[in-house]
Amino acid sequence: MSKILYLFLLLPLSAMSQDPVKMLAKIFEDDRVKPAVLLLGVFHFAGEQVDANNIPSELRIDMLSAERQQQVKRLVDDLAKFAPTKIVFEGSPKFQARYDSLYQAYLQDKLVAKPTFMADEAVQIGFRLAKKLGLKTLYPVDAQSFSFRLSPKDSVLTFEKYKTQTDISFAYWEKRYDEEDAYSDTLAFRSTTQQYLKYLNTPKVQARAIGRWLITTKRGSNTEPIGADGFITRYFNRNLRIYSNIQRIVDRKDDRILVIYGATHLYFLKTIFEASPEFKLEDVLKYL
Repeated sequence: MSKILYLFLLLPLSAMSQDPVKMLAKIFEDDRVKPAVLLLGVFHFAGEQVDANNIPSELRIDMLSAERQQQVKRLVDDLAKFAPTKIVFEGSPKFQARYDSLYQAYLQDKLVAKPTFMADEAVQIGFRLAKKLGLKTLYPVDAQSFSFRLSPKDSVLTFEKYKTQTDISFAYWEKRYDEEDAYSDTLAFRSTTQQYLKYLNTPKVQARAIGRWLITTKRGSNTEPIGADGFITRYFNRNLRIYSNIQRIVDRKDDRILVIYGATHLYFLKTIFEASPEFKLEDVLKYL
């Protein structure tokens, strides 16, 4: 019998009758200081030039316009209330030195780059907020899903076999998601930046974001579930790698980490951080 189990057996009946959920919180020391995380789901500020979604020209947002710049300033002022000690964003860690150089130029008001980079959320939110708070660096933490060669028996390699598989529900739901894309593009254009981000960060909208993947998980067969395997390897694996990159930058128990990421990642990132015993997840809607 383990020592811990033995100690639990010695607890008085009154202690064992406490709220079991509260007891679990005690076991995992939820009341102690842990790194706090704020997950901010965003649309890609540089618009159709970096986003897979092909936004109609009449709905493209110019984040460098005077009006949008005022909106971003208000957003950054509100996010500053979280007081992050670290800011992470959707960029490749292999370019850390390059981002450091760009940020140093930004601090000196000498950053000269293409409009697509200047409009990017990493600059508009990340660089701007980091400068406001006196942070020395930001952290690119993006990752790609694994792509090693699998054996022939693994179902991922049988995708070609089922490429012509038909199911009426695929077309039906694709049409619904096309309608959602059109609605979201219009909503983003007509809303303020903060209003639209509040929409993107509501739990129901975050859950909807992965629905397009879940339509495809029944592709294949019971013995060759290529749809499910594709979802795991391409989506869940990537987000778990992103989470692990964030884990590695923590060096203080009182770290406060702002995560700026494409909104379609947020459903799983939120699930992962809520499950982790190492972090405390804050509600981003309080800051929007």
